[in-house]
Amino acid sequence: MKNPYSRLIINIALLITGFIVVYSGFLIQLSYHIGQHGVIDFNKTVLHFNYSGWTNIHKISILSLTVFMVFHFIQHWSWFKTIIKKNLIQKNTQVFLLSTVFILVAITGYIPWMVDLTGNDEITRKVFLEIHDKLTIILFILFILHVSKRLKWFKITIKKIMNN
Repeated sequence: MKNPYSRLIINIALLITGFIVVYSGFLIQLSYHIGQHGVIDFNKTVLHFNYSGWTNIHKISILSLTVFMVFHFIQHWSWFKTIIKKNLIQKNTQVFLLSTVFILVAITGYIPWMVDLTGNDEITRKVFLEIHDKLTIILFILFILHVSKRLKWFKITIKKIMNN
């Protein structure tokens, strides 16, 4: 998966699924959670979807994003190993911070699913969701910085592919 075409496909897939995850997550947060005092109006529709519809969109896009992220990590695995071996983490702090926060957001997002599926403590589920929500804001900012630093790569890669 070293060729620019596969990297471009994975990166575009990450952008699309990432956008859907962020949009649906923020929409759920703003439309159904904030100011509701723990009572969600499941019948309320926002942009033609109710709460269940938006949470399904969010979950499906999260699973897709996770798959694409695994491929993205695989594509860059040799880079990660080189940076770690040569102790160049300080020069690449933003990428390592983004990777770490992404993993924490994923863990704090998947744990509530497991808690929900096993019928365990609702308070534990909500604590992890609160942590997840706060970390997601940080992740969103880091993601914007990460993508903006790579816009030139997107432009050059698309141009190369179009010329071939």
